[in-house]
Amino acid sequence: MNKRFMAAAAGALALGLSVPVGAAQADETAKPMDANTAATAVQHSSTGDPSQAPARVAAHWTPERIRAARPVAAPAPGGRAAAPQTHSLPARTGQGSAPVAGVAKEAKEAADAADAARTLADVSRSEVWTAHGSMPATTVGKLYFDTPKGPSECTASVINSPNKSLIWTAGHCASDGNGHWYSNFRFVPDYHNGRQPLGAWTWKSATTPKGYLNGGNKDYDLAVLTLWPQNGRKVADVTGSQGYKFNSGYTWHAYEFGYPYDTHPARSGITGQDLRYCVGTTWRPGTWPFQPGQEAIHCDQGHGASGGPWLDDLQLSRGWGYLIGNVSYHGSESSDEERSPYLGDAAVKAYDAEKNR
Repeated sequence: MNKRFMAAAAGALALGLSVPVGAAQADETAKPMDANTAATAVQHSSTGDPSQAPARVAAHWTPERIRAARPVAAPAPGGRAAAPQTHSLPARTGQGSAPVAGVAKEAKEAADAADAARTLADVSRSEVWTAHGSMPATTVGKLYFDTPKGPSECTASVINSPNKSLIWTAGHCASDGNGHWYSNFRFVPDYHNGRQPLGAWTWKSATTPKGYLNGGNKDYDLAVLTLWPQNGRKVADVTGSQGYKFNSGYTWHAYEFGYPYDTHPARSGITGQDLRYCVGTTWRPGTWPFQPGQEAIHCDQGHGASGGPWLDDLQLSRGWGYLIGNVSYHGSESSDEERSPYLGDAAVKAYDAEKNR
């Protein structure tokens, strides 16, 4: 290990970041990763780090720090070359689940509002989701975390799993794409306008594909986190959960949810305090070597919506659909074409690494 890398590692540790063993010393000299290597799940655990104990992470997020949080930047162009995601593992589907710990008093009114939203036509100019207190809103929330730039935030969603403790977000909401993890993850489901009606959960472990962790390749821009119980309650038991479809195709009729602070193209009145949504049809935007391993949808949600779920077959009477993507990036500031990594083998491996934690 050369002196320059040792100095960089020491600086990262001083900022509270984890430097994985074997992190690349210089991306420009590294060989391109093959698809199997890029899809490998890399896990990072809070266990054994006193600074990441649940009580300390919870106390870390004071009202002032929450107000100071800013949306993390989308993944930058470039990154280490990696082959497109493989689709060799069998297709896998899991259904969502209803909460078992009860719902808020306003659940009936919220469900009625959701039923009314069911009749909306496709919308790419995101609108405010007003049906709080019931699914799907209870399964989507703000994810707070620390980067070297300070308190940051993204969007995440609760996905069904055996441990009832799993959330899904973007890889760039968990790692800088250069071998370093972020810290102090805290999830607030059904957040709206400063309200945290269901409380908050802190992180236990996180997983992202090696193709994102060590190179920031956007085809692998996904992450899965396991949360500690809150006062003995597992997050999915309180919020309900969304289902998932992995290795199952590119064309879906999907809802996209997020907490954006801006839009593409830009417009006023977007504050980051409202849960917003789009509805539209997804597609594969190209074939290798153009845009391998990605999906696209027309939706203008910008910074802050990163990690937000794309949900196929979202039946609002039951409140859950199937995760088929997550907000990653816009190719242009002036275009509403938004991208997600294809949820292929890398998604299967990341999910499997966390589902029983």
